[in-house]
Amino acid sequence: MNAILDGRTHLDLIIVIFAILVMPTFSAVSGARLARTPPEQRNLIARYWQTIARGWIVAALIMVFWRITSRPFADLGLDWPIGIMGWLGFGLDAIAVVVLAVQLERLPRQLANRLDVAHKALARIKITPRTGKELALFILVAITAGAWEELLYRGFLIWYLVPFTGTIGAIAVSSIMFGLGHSYQGWRGVVVTTAVGFALAILYMTTHSLWWLMLAHALIDIYGGIASYRIGQLLRRSGGDKVPAAAQSVSTT
Repeated sequence: MNAILDGRTHLDLIIVIFAILVMPTFSAVSGARLARTPPEQRNLIARYWQTIARGWIVAALIMVFWRITSRPFADLGLDWPIGIMGWLGFGLDAIAVVVLAVQLERLPRQLANRLDVAHKALARIKITPRTGKELALFILVAITAGAWEELLYRGFLIWYLVPFTGTIGAIAVSSIMFGLGHSYQGWRGVVVTTAVGFALAILYMTTHSLWWLMLAHALIDIYGGIASYRIGQLLRRSGGDKVPAAAQSVSTT
Protein backbone atom coordinates (compact mmCIF):
# COMPACT_ATOMS: atom_id res chain seq x y z
CA MET A 1 0.00 0.00 0.00
CA ASN A 2 2.83 2.42 0.81
CA ALA A 3 4.26 1.80 -2.65
CA ILE A 4 0.89 2.59 -4.20
CA LEU A 5 0.56 5.77 -2.17
CA ASP A 6 4.11 6.86 -2.90
CA GLY A 7 4.17 10.48 -3.99
CA ARG A 8 0.53 11.17 -3.06
CA THR A 9 -0.08 13.51 -0.14
CA HIS A 10 -2.92 14.82 1.97
CA LEU A 11 -2.89 17.97 -0.15
CA ASP A 12 -3.56 15.81 -3.20
CA LEU A 13 -6.43 14.11 -1.39
CA ILE A 14 -8.03 17.49 -0.73
CA ILE A 15 -8.09 18.19 -4.46
CA VAL A 16 -9.52 14.73 -5.16
CA ILE A 17 -12.31 15.30 -2.63
CA PHE A 18 -13.03 18.64 -4.28
CA ALA A 19 -13.33 16.98 -7.71
CA ILE A 20 -15.34 13.96 -6.58
CA LEU A 21 -17.59 15.40 -3.88
CA VAL A 22 -17.57 19.20 -3.77
CA MET A 23 -17.87 19.98 -7.48
CA PRO A 24 -20.83 17.63 -8.22
CA THR A 25 -22.66 18.84 -5.12
CA PHE A 26 -22.04 22.49 -5.86
CA SER A 27 -23.08 22.02 -9.49
CA ALA A 28 -26.32 20.23 -8.58
CA VAL A 29 -27.27 22.88 -6.01
CA SER A 30 -26.37 25.67 -8.41
CA GLY A 31 -28.44 24.08 -11.17
CA ALA A 32 -31.45 23.74 -8.88
CA ARG A 33 -31.15 27.38 -7.87
CA LEU A 34 -30.93 28.50 -11.49
CA ALA A 35 -33.94 26.37 -12.39
CA ARG A 36 -35.99 28.17 -9.73
CA THR A 37 -34.90 31.59 -11.00
CA PRO A 38 -36.84 33.02 -13.95
CA PRO A 39 -34.49 33.30 -16.96
CA GLU A 40 -34.86 37.07 -17.17
CA GLN A 41 -33.71 37.39 -13.54
CA ARG A 42 -30.54 35.33 -13.88
CA ASN A 43 -27.40 37.39 -13.34
CA LEU A 44 -25.08 35.56 -15.71
CA ILE A 45 -22.35 38.19 -15.54
CA ALA A 46 -21.91 37.63 -11.80
CA ARG A 47 -21.97 33.85 -12.29
CA TYR A 48 -19.38 34.09 -15.05
CA TRP A 49 -16.99 36.04 -12.83
CA GLN A 50 -17.48 33.53 -10.00
CA THR A 51 -16.75 30.68 -12.40
CA ILE A 52 -13.62 32.38 -13.69
CA ALA A 53 -12.33 33.08 -10.17
CA ARG A 54 -13.02 29.52 -8.99
CA GLY A 55 -11.30 28.05 -12.01
CA TRP A 56 -8.08 30.01 -11.68
CA ILE A 57 -7.94 29.39 -7.92
CA VAL A 58 -8.18 25.64 -8.46
CA ALA A 59 -5.56 25.75 -11.21
CA ALA A 60 -3.22 27.81 -9.05
CA LEU A 61 -3.59 25.43 -6.09
CA ILE A 62 -2.77 22.41 -8.23
CA MET A 63 0.31 24.10 -9.67
CA VAL A 64 1.49 25.24 -6.23
CA PHE A 65 1.00 21.76 -4.75
CA TRP A 66 2.89 20.29 -7.69
CA ARG A 67 5.75 22.72 -7.19
CA ILE A 68 5.90 22.10 -3.43
CA THR A 69 6.26 18.35 -3.97
CA SER A 70 8.94 18.87 -6.66
CA ARG A 71 7.13 16.68 -9.18
CA PRO A 72 7.94 16.93 -12.88
CA PHE A 73 5.24 18.93 -14.62
CA ALA A 74 5.30 16.42 -17.47
CA ASP A 75 3.54 14.00 -15.07
CA LEU A 76 0.68 16.47 -15.00
CA GLY A 77 0.49 16.60 -18.78
CA LEU A 78 2.38 19.89 -18.98
CA ASP A 79 5.27 18.53 -21.01
CA TRP A 80 7.94 21.06 -21.93
CA PRO A 81 9.27 21.23 -24.51
CA ILE A 82 6.12 19.96 -26.14
CA GLY A 83 6.60 16.55 -27.73
CA ILE A 84 5.65 15.48 -31.23
CA MET A 85 2.27 14.13 -30.09
CA GLY A 86 1.46 17.44 -28.47
CA TRP A 87 2.28 19.30 -31.66
CA LEU A 88 0.11 16.88 -33.61
CA GLY A 89 -2.64 17.78 -31.17
CA PHE A 90 -2.20 21.46 -31.97
CA GLY A 91 -2.56 20.49 -35.62
CA LEU A 92 -5.95 18.98 -34.75
CA ASP A 93 -6.83 22.22 -32.97
CA ALA A 94 -6.09 24.16 -36.16
CA ILE A 95 -8.38 21.86 -38.14
CA ALA A 96 -11.06 22.23 -35.46
CA VAL A 97 -10.94 26.03 -35.76
CA VAL A 98 -11.71 25.78 -39.47
CA VAL A 99 -14.46 23.19 -39.00
CA LEU A 100 -16.16 25.13 -36.20
CA ALA A 101 -15.95 28.40 -38.11
CA VAL A 102 -17.63 26.79 -41.12
CA GLN A 103 -20.24 25.26 -38.82
CA LEU A 104 -21.05 28.66 -37.33
CA GLU A 105 -21.36 30.19 -40.79
CA ARG A 106 -23.79 27.46 -41.84
CA LEU A 107 -25.80 27.57 -38.61
CA PRO A 108 -28.64 29.87 -39.80
CA ARG A 109 -29.33 27.67 -42.81
CA GLN A 110 -29.12 24.46 -40.81
CA LEU A 111 -31.62 25.73 -38.24
CA ALA A 112 -33.99 27.42 -40.68
CA ASN A 113 -36.62 24.70 -40.21
CA ARG A 114 -35.62 23.59 -36.71
CA LEU A 115 -36.05 26.67 -34.57
CA ASP A 116 -38.84 24.91 -32.65
CA VAL A 117 -36.29 22.32 -31.51
CA ALA A 118 -33.91 25.06 -30.41
CA HIS A 119 -36.78 26.80 -28.61
CA LYS A 120 -37.58 23.68 -26.57
CA ALA A 121 -33.91 23.33 -25.71
CA LEU A 122 -33.94 26.73 -24.02
CA ALA A 123 -35.46 25.23 -20.90
CA ARG A 124 -32.56 22.81 -20.49
CA ILE A 125 -29.62 25.20 -20.65
CA LYS A 126 -29.04 27.85 -18.03
CA ILE A 127 -25.75 29.73 -18.48
CA THR A 128 -25.28 30.34 -22.20
CA PRO A 129 -24.85 34.03 -23.18
CA ARG A 130 -27.87 36.07 -24.23
CA THR A 131 -26.29 39.46 -24.93
CA GLY A 132 -23.13 40.72 -26.58
CA LYS A 133 -21.69 41.64 -23.17
CA GLU A 134 -22.40 38.18 -21.79
CA LEU A 135 -20.89 36.56 -24.88
CA ALA A 136 -17.65 38.55 -24.51
CA LEU A 137 -17.25 37.44 -20.89
CA PHE A 138 -18.34 33.88 -21.73
CA ILE A 139 -15.32 33.58 -23.99
CA LEU A 140 -13.10 34.25 -20.97
CA VAL A 141 -15.11 31.64 -19.04
CA ALA A 142 -14.44 29.17 -21.86
CA ILE A 143 -10.70 29.85 -21.85
CA THR A 144 -10.61 29.46 -18.07
CA ALA A 145 -12.58 26.21 -18.22
CA GLY A 146 -10.25 24.84 -20.89
CA ALA A 147 -7.29 25.40 -18.58
CA TRP A 148 -8.51 24.40 -15.13
CA GLU A 149 -10.88 21.58 -16.05
CA GLU A 150 -8.25 19.83 -18.16
CA LEU A 151 -5.70 20.36 -15.40
CA LEU A 152 -8.03 18.93 -12.75
CA TYR A 153 -9.96 16.16 -14.51
CA ARG A 154 -7.43 14.93 -17.05
CA GLY A 155 -3.99 15.88 -15.74
CA PHE A 156 -4.37 15.63 -11.96
CA LEU A 157 -7.22 13.21 -11.41
CA ILE A 158 -5.99 10.60 -13.87
CA TRP A 159 -2.48 10.84 -12.38
CA TYR A 160 -3.91 10.32 -8.89
CA LEU A 161 -6.24 7.44 -9.79
CA VAL A 162 -4.07 5.27 -12.05
CA PRO A 163 -2.26 3.44 -9.19
CA PHE A 164 -5.62 2.59 -7.60
CA THR A 165 -7.86 1.89 -10.58
CA GLY A 166 -5.53 1.30 -13.53
CA THR A 167 -5.58 3.40 -16.68
CA ILE A 168 -9.05 2.36 -17.87
CA GLY A 169 -10.53 2.88 -14.44
CA ALA A 170 -8.90 6.30 -14.11
CA ILE A 171 -10.28 7.35 -17.49
CA ALA A 172 -13.75 6.12 -16.54
CA VAL A 173 -13.83 7.69 -13.06
CA SER A 174 -12.38 11.02 -14.17
CA SER A 175 -14.87 11.20 -17.05
CA ILE A 176 -17.83 10.45 -14.79
CA MET A 177 -16.66 13.06 -12.29
CA PHE A 178 -16.28 15.54 -15.14
CA GLY A 179 -19.86 14.83 -16.18
CA LEU A 180 -21.23 15.13 -12.65
CA GLY A 181 -19.33 18.38 -12.27
CA HIS A 182 -21.70 19.74 -14.92
CA SER A 183 -24.90 18.46 -13.31
CA TYR A 184 -26.31 22.00 -13.33
CA GLN A 185 -27.07 21.25 -17.00
CA GLY A 186 -29.43 18.42 -16.06
CA TRP A 187 -29.07 14.71 -16.74
CA ARG A 188 -28.70 15.23 -20.49
CA GLY A 189 -25.82 17.62 -19.83
CA VAL A 190 -24.19 15.09 -17.51
CA VAL A 191 -24.40 12.39 -20.18
CA VAL A 192 -23.00 14.66 -22.89
CA THR A 193 -20.13 16.02 -20.80
CA THR A 194 -19.26 12.54 -19.52
CA ALA A 195 -18.95 11.36 -23.12
CA VAL A 196 -16.88 14.43 -24.03
CA GLY A 197 -14.71 13.85 -20.96
CA PHE A 198 -14.14 10.23 -21.95
CA ALA A 199 -13.02 11.31 -25.44
CA LEU A 200 -10.70 13.97 -24.03
CA ALA A 201 -9.24 11.48 -21.54
CA ILE A 202 -8.49 9.01 -24.34
CA LEU A 203 -6.79 11.77 -26.33
CA TYR A 204 -4.81 12.82 -23.27
CA MET A 205 -3.59 9.29 -22.58
CA THR A 206 -2.66 8.99 -26.26
CA THR A 207 -0.64 12.21 -26.46
CA HIS A 208 0.35 12.68 -22.79
CA SER A 209 0.01 16.43 -23.34
CA LEU A 210 -2.55 18.83 -21.87
CA TRP A 211 -1.52 21.94 -23.76
CA TRP A 212 -3.42 21.20 -26.93
CA LEU A 213 -6.36 19.68 -25.04
CA MET A 214 -6.75 22.89 -23.05
CA LEU A 215 -7.08 24.74 -26.32
CA ALA A 216 -9.45 22.11 -27.76
CA HIS A 217 -11.64 22.30 -24.66
CA ALA A 218 -11.76 26.10 -24.84
CA LEU A 219 -12.65 25.95 -28.54
CA ILE A 220 -15.56 23.60 -27.84
CA ASP A 221 -16.94 25.94 -25.20
CA ILE A 222 -16.38 29.08 -27.28
CA TYR A 223 -18.20 27.45 -30.17
CA GLY A 224 -21.06 26.47 -27.86
CA GLY A 225 -21.37 30.02 -26.52
CA ILE A 226 -21.30 31.69 -29.95
CA ALA A 227 -23.69 29.12 -31.42
CA SER A 228 -26.13 29.60 -28.54
CA TYR A 229 -25.98 33.38 -28.90
CA ARG A 230 -26.63 33.18 -32.65
CA ILE A 231 -29.53 30.76 -32.11
CA GLY A 232 -30.98 33.29 -29.68
CA GLN A 233 -30.73 35.96 -32.35
CA LEU A 234 -32.52 33.71 -34.83
CA LEU A 235 -35.28 33.05 -32.32
CA ARG A 236 -35.79 36.76 -31.69
CA ARG A 237 -35.98 37.48 -35.41
CA SER A 238 -38.56 34.72 -35.85
CA GLY A 239 -40.65 36.00 -32.95
CA GLY A 240 -39.97 32.91 -30.84
CA ASP A 241 -38.13 34.66 -28.04
CA LYS A 242 -40.58 34.03 -25.21
CA VAL A 243 -37.59 33.33 -23.00
CA PRO A 244 -34.11 34.92 -23.13
CA ALA A 245 -31.97 33.77 -26.02
CA ALA A 246 -29.95 30.66 -25.21
CA ALA A 247 -29.93 27.16 -26.54
CA GLN A 248 -28.65 23.68 -26.00
CA SER A 249 -25.15 23.39 -27.38
CA VAL A 250 -22.15 21.13 -27.19
CA SER A 251 -20.46 22.89 -24.29
CA THR A 252 -18.32 21.51 -21.50
CA THR A 253 -18.06 24.68 -19.50
